Amino acid sequence: MRVIRRYLFRSIVATTSLVMSVLMGLAVFLEFVTQLDDIGAGEYGLIQAIIYSFLKLPNIAYQMLPMAVLLGSLLGLGALANHGELVIIRAAGVSMFRLAGAVTMTGVILALITLVLGEYVGPPLDNYARQYRAQAKHANDPVTTGKSAWIRDGDTYLNVSRLTDDYRLGGVYLYKMDADGKLDAVGRADSAGVDAANQWVLSNYNETLFIGNGVKTMKARRSTQANNLSPDLVGLTVVRPDGLSGVELWRYVNYLKRNELDSSRYEVAFWSRIAAAVAVAPMCVLALPFVFGRMRSSGAGAKMVVGLFIGLAYFLAARGLSDGGQVYELDPLVVAWFPTVALFVATLVALARAR
Repeated sequence: MRVIRRYLFRSIVATTSLVMSVLMGLAVFLEFVTQLDDIGAGEYGLIQAIIYSFLKLPNIAYQMLPMAVLLGSLLGLGALANHGELVIIRAAGVSMFRLAGAVTMTGVILALITLVLGEYVGPPLDNYARQYRAQAKHANDPVTTGKSAWIRDGDTYLNVSRLTDDYRLGGVYLYKMDADGKLDAVGRADSAGVDAANQWVLSNYNETLFIGNGVKTMKARRSTQANNLSPDLVGLTVVRPDGLSGVELWRYVNYLKRNELDSSRYEVAFWSRIAAAVAVAPMCVLALPFVFGRMRSSGAGAKMVVGLFIGLAYFLAARGLSDGGQVYELDPLVVAWFPTVALFVATLVALARAR
């Protein structure tokens, strides 16, 4: 079985790598096309748009890996079935479930690669890509970035602190100036976002107003402020789930719960990240029933169509449940894990019927 596992591993990884290279090339092109309207803004030119597109690749690769593994498995195992090699393996006494176990080992390795991409590679590069684009587009604006970002919005100056390794949230600091350029107020919020009316929504906001020879303090769980910034600059202040690692997401969820703030969006993002990586293994195994069934003699085009259909169905189910779960206040665990559990069940049923 060790020889069989290695042979299946090489076949699946080779075709999966081919599929990923095609998908990544298409993803870079589409990402670059979306940047065409921004080329010419500030110092954001053609080279900067290309660099930004490539910096987004790891996060895109993480999202596409489950579908790529399914397509690669269908093509790799389909080629073995067309050449009669899988039939010979079955004739040698290897049952369908033992064969599925050998394929699962490949799926587990690819799932670990997915976790590494989603945990250590994708989020930091995605954050850097957003900062890189914002700094290039607003090179002539009063914006500086480093361990924190300084942004000017009219008479208000914002300092947005970045997340640190031990997840100490620096928060958002606001410095309001009066018409004479003197400091009028200082405020601090744990996090900031933008509502439908394009206003700042500040969580756990504390403000100190300088009035004459005295000061006045104000505290609010949520506070709104006028916002005149572009979406790129606003994006530097918002805590985005795809820009956080799994550990950072979990700590941010705990932070929101401690402060009695809504954490459902980030809980779904945390569990969905784990569920998406786990789904890679059944995606790999799901190809087996197809290559042994009616699609055994089908061409690569037919297998690609089936793989795309299943992959898109999984993606749309996961995305639909994620959006709908927040609207109907469903349990984040159910929202995140239901598509993966359904995929496991469908894989087991398909394997049992293929026996």
